[in-house]
Amino acid sequence: MSTPRRWVIESMNTVFSLVVAGVTPDVDDVVAAIEDDFVTIESRLSVFRPDSEISQWRDGRLPDAQLSADLREVIEACDQAEAITGGLFSARRAGGYDPTGYVKGWALARAARRLDGAGLDYCLNGGGDIIARGVNPEGAAWRLGIAHPYRPGELATIVSMTTTPSLRATPPEEGNGGPIAVATSGTGERGSHIVNPLDGWRPVNSSVTVVGHDIALVDMAATAALAAGRDGPRDCAALVQRLGLEAFGFDEDRHPWWTDGMPKYALLPQTK
Repeated sequence: MSTPRRWVIESMNTVFSLVVAGVTPDVDDVVAAIEDDFVTIESRLSVFRPDSEISQWRDGRLPDAQLSADLREVIEACDQAEAITGGLFSARRAGGYDPTGYVKGWALARAARRLDGAGLDYCLNGGGDIIARGVNPEGAAWRLGIAHPYRPGELATIVSMTTTPSLRATPPEEGNGGPIAVATSGTGERGSHIVNPLDGWRPVNSSVTVVGHDIALVDMAATAALAAGRDGPRDCAALVQRLGLEAFGFDEDRHPWWTDGMPKYALLPQTK
């Protein structure tokens, strides 16, 4: 058992919370660097700020040749996401290029790399999208509660991963698959805000929680899978599994569904 350290960072119109177990002497410097990076990301990639780099580029005030490496990376990643989802995820919308649905997961991935580099065990939550590594302060696997979309105050399930590697392990643990990344996209808190870019359909009652190791991919996949649910969960599940991920969700009729590999991450109902 170790004494945890906790931080709360408000940035990018959301709240990031970080819990670190087994802290190192330079942990405050690592967290300060993450906070600074979030400020930089917002100044470059927020479409809600008229002075941001992406706003200037969208308005034609900034030529392609002057784009930062960060913006170029995000544009390329969004284009790749559109390709691998068959257009179900797209930053190209009426009203201008908008990578907002990708940026938070990408920012979490950048922060996680800093934490990994410092050899920390941690749980980083950005507006409900979570990446965790190693063990919690009690020395057990992190347990990540997934809010129930129809029962406020209740959990739909708890995700955990007993093989998540601890960077404090010596020698490194074998047989692990990297950090655990969890992202949920749904209509429970923000209403019908997701649109299928291919046909304009909007989910009204559904929710999708995706699990994997890369939070940027997982976050994007949750959005795309939710948009794929017009005809039921089959298309949602097929997309998630094609990307090498697993998922648990509720369809438009509020029935639970999950991919075949999801039971290794979470306790699920006995029947779908």
